[in-house]
Amino acid sequence: MSGEGNIVSSEKKWRNRLTLELIVMSAAALLVAFLAANLVENLAYDIAADRRYSEESIDQAMDETLENLKDFIETNQVGEDNIEFLIGWVQRQKDVYVMFYRDVDALLGPYLTINEGEDEPPEMLELNRMTYYDLELSDGTPIKVELEYYITMRDMEWLNVLKYAVGGIVFILLLFLMVHRKICYINCLERELSVLSAGNLSYPVTIRGRDELTDLAKGIETLKNGILEEQQKKAEAEKANMELVTAMSHDLRTPLTSLIGYLEILSRGRCESEEQRESYLERCREKVFQMKRVSDRLFEYFLVYGQEEKSPVLIRMSCTDLVNEICCRQLLDWKEQGGQIDCETGELSGAVMVDGEYMQRVIDNLLRNLQKYADRAYPVTMQIREEEGQLRIRVTNHVLEQENRRESTQIGLKTCRKIIEKHGGSFTWRREGDCFVGEICLPLAE
Repeated sequence: MSGEGNIVSSEKKWRNRLTLELIVMSAAALLVAFLAANLVENLAYDIAADRRYSEESIDQAMDETLENLKDFIETNQVGEDNIEFLIGWVQRQKDVYVMFYRDVDALLGPYLTINEGEDEPPEMLELNRMTYYDLELSDGTPIKVELEYYITMRDMEWLNVLKYAVGGIVFILLLFLMVHRKICYINCLERELSVLSAGNLSYPVTIRGRDELTDLAKGIETLKNGILEEQQKKAEAEKANMELVTAMSHDLRTPLTSLIGYLEILSRGRCESEEQRESYLERCREKVFQMKRVSDRLFEYFLVYGQEEKSPVLIRMSCTDLVNEICCRQLLDWKEQGGQIDCETGELSGAVMVDGEYMQRVIDNLLRNLQKYADRAYPVTMQIREEEGQLRIRVTNHVLEQENRRESTQIGLKTCRKIIEKHGGSFTWRREGDCFVGEICLPLAE
């Protein structure tokens, strides 16, 4: 039971192949989007840092800052006594580290730019070149100014926006491209179904992949092939019906015309002698039997291919009586035509349930088969046994070699098989070398 459970769970797992494939697609798209976002972030950081914090940019910014400091000192008459005024100037600068010196002693500082609303200096990601400048206060006091620029997290907030935007766009595009392939396949199947529904069943169905859509395409292809096969069989059946009707019409019309002529002569009493009258009667008899054979062929055809069939009326019959009926009476015509029959019969003590009319049809078909194909130079062998709860009748005859003989449609043999199957038995035939072997098996009655 556990083995069966594993098989069922495996089948259920493989039934969700499309879902698993979509999950793998999403994971792959997410991974690629993550890598692309980080790559873009690093490139953007490098480009921004190179442009904004290059040597030329820093030198220009420091020169401008120094000129601004000189103007501030001159405008506000900043001297050694009121040097604290420089604190206000430092706070208006952006991303600058400032330290004032007189000789080697720190005079004022260090100071970092703190924006309004911030309690602590911003986190510095990278410090740049440190530069010293010589200045004089408004009272002539010489001092040194240390200036240094730095990059803060505040400057790189736009990188996060760019990173997530690029990652989201890449994820959506990749997932769309992957899913779009499945959507295109679905649209392809829809177009092909439209063509098939219009009646063009020869149009091929595209089979691609190994998921549920592939199974769907295979199912459509199987259904299409089944319909094509049914149409082909229907066309062949219609053709066979037409040929049968045409042949039957000709085969019936010819003897019927002759029969009408003979009966017309007999009814008018135009026979010249009693011998001629007997001759005409014999010919009428031949034409009647010829018409009977044609009608039998028609019956056999509809028995094999018809939809509604007469159910057999079974009666109990001993195996001995059935064998005597077959060997002694039914095959009498074969003996009269010069044929020989060797009947090998075992001990028969049972009985079978048969329909007399249907069994007569079986014997007629076997006799007709012998008349057409059996070589009368060899005897027909019949072996009759009761074995394994069945009555087995085996008929063997040598096949007469004929040139330009058309292939048999085997309607008669198929009729025999269908009749025996309606009795709960089986009928088989085969060719063994130059011999034809047919075997009837009927279940013994309880």
